[in-house]
Amino acid sequence: MKKIIYSLIAIIASMSLANAQDFVIKKNGEEIRAKVLEITIDEVKYRLYDEPDGVIYTVWKSDILMIHYESGRSEVFTQKVMPSPYYSGREPLYDIRPGMKYNELKLLYNYKDYIPSSSDFNPGWCGVASFFIPGLGECILGEWGRGLGKFFGNAALVSAAAVFTQAGFYSEEGGPLIVAAACYAGALGLNIWSIVDAVRIAKVKNMYEQDLRQVYSFNLDLYPSVNYIQMGNTMQPTVGFTLALRF
Repeated sequence: MKKIIYSLIAIIASMSLANAQDFVIKKNGEEIRAKVLEITIDEVKYRLYDEPDGVIYTVWKSDILMIHYESGRSEVFTQKVMPSPYYSGREPLYDIRPGMKYNELKLLYNYKDYIPSSSDFNPGWCGVASFFIPGLGECILGEWGRGLGKFFGNAALVSAAAVFTQAGFYSEEGGPLIVAAACYAGALGLNIWSIVDAVRIAKVKNMYEQDLRQVYSFNLDLYPSVNYIQMGNTMQPTVGFTLALRF
């Protein structure tokens, strides 16, 4: 631990003679003269010092050892930045509340924007459930009205198809068999709709749960930091710890 602290102090001391600029020091030893623009949960955004109006670059915080700012303050990134199991890569929606139903959520979320995370319920299982029993996938997701509607609708169509099929065997005309075929086609279409609907509902609700966990949660991080304290006419680096509470 002492060797690490002494190394950081040596690096800071060597940079104190440089011009006013930010230094981004990566863990692989690369030093970047930069102007740091923004530090997010997982990333650091900067422009090159020699190109103040140039391209904005992004680097993962997990790849950074420390940043020495032109003000003299230094920040050490020794903590490992691990992606949250709830982090989806989307900007979360904040105009949400617990207990919202799918009829509200489908107006806020597009299922095509869904990005899976490790904590999500697999939408494919809901589709499989609705494949075997129409409406079951929706019921599993708490959408009982949609699920039961498809279940009884499919049952009614299959029952009607069976009745007309039996009637067709005793009829010289082909009308009952045509109606039976139409009922079977309707039941098949309703079954397919149930599968697709269950998968879409699962994706939308997963996105909703991802956002709930990000909006209504917080993380507590403790990590070492290096700051300067004026001692007479010189600036002395001091090593300490920073406690960060992130909502």
